[in-house]
Amino acid sequence: MSKGAQFTYYKALLELLGLRELDVYRYSRKGQVSDVIRVLEPASHKVVNVDLGTARESLSYEEFLNRIKESLERNGIKISDRVWSSAIYKVKSLESKVQAKAQPPGEPAK
Repeated sequence: MSKGAQFTYYKALLELLGLRELDVYRYSRKGQVSDVIRVLEPASHKVVNVDLGTARESLSYEEFLNRIKESLERNGIKISDRVWSSAIYKVKSLESKVQAKAQPPGEPAK
């Protein structure tokens, strides 16, 4: 998977939560790379900086969504339970498809 395609997945994950990615900033803190994502919550027009504390690609999709949700809640934005459940369901099904695709043919599933 190309780097650009991978980052498109993270943008799509935000859209599953009804959010819009505005910018992504990457900086180095004490030798560790960290991403900060500027996110727009369209209903309230509120912009929040989400510091992931690490690079996006080092997180699983579910971990990424959890960090986004925690940061938004600290800033007064609540993700509805219905939207959250739907997003997590889609992420888990996507991850299982990726694992099945990566498995060599003829090998039993783990």
